[in-house]
Amino acid sequence: MKSPMVLLVFMVIGCVSCKNNQVQEVNEPMEQSDRVLVVTKNNLESIIIDYMNPKGEKEIDSLITEDYLRNMNGIPVVTNKTELKAKLSLFGTGFPDYAINVGNSRVCDKQGYVDWIFTGTNTGQFADLMATGKKVKINGFSHLYFNAEGRIYREDTFYNELEFLQQLGYSLETPNLK
Repeated sequence: MKSPMVLLVFMVIGCVSCKNNQVQEVNEPMEQSDRVLVVTKNNLESIIIDYMNPKGEKEIDSLITEDYLRNMNGIPVVTNKTELKAKLSLFGTGFPDYAINVGNSRVCDKQGYVDWIFTGTNTGQFADLMATGKKVKINGFSHLYFNAEGRIYREDTFYNELEFLQQLGYSLETPNLK
């Protein structure tokens, strides 16, 4: 399981960022330059909830931009809407019962910070990995970026990939140093 301290550090970074940027009251419109956005903090918080557990491709279409970018642990893994749908399909096939529970979330300055827990049972093929029948529970953190219309154009997500694979039954072997 990801260290609670690591998740705390990410949430503190998000909160400090929010504190340094003047945070609007929850129901006030967020401003950008000299024009007012129709998107409120409540809307963005709702978008985060919907985004973490989308009900289908049409919902994804309404939540993200065409040129959406997802970085996982600092590595770009998705560079557009079509690739995100394919990635979500991998998880849906590998973990048909998966759920992502949102923990703490914070929205400020058109950015969202959220810690989450992914749970599921690996009963289907996941990418190149055959089903193991094992349950996983992984903590993670995402930093989301919203455009003026309230759609997500970038996500930086962090979680412990080794722990994920170990929960599926995989292990690391000692390297051959000879």
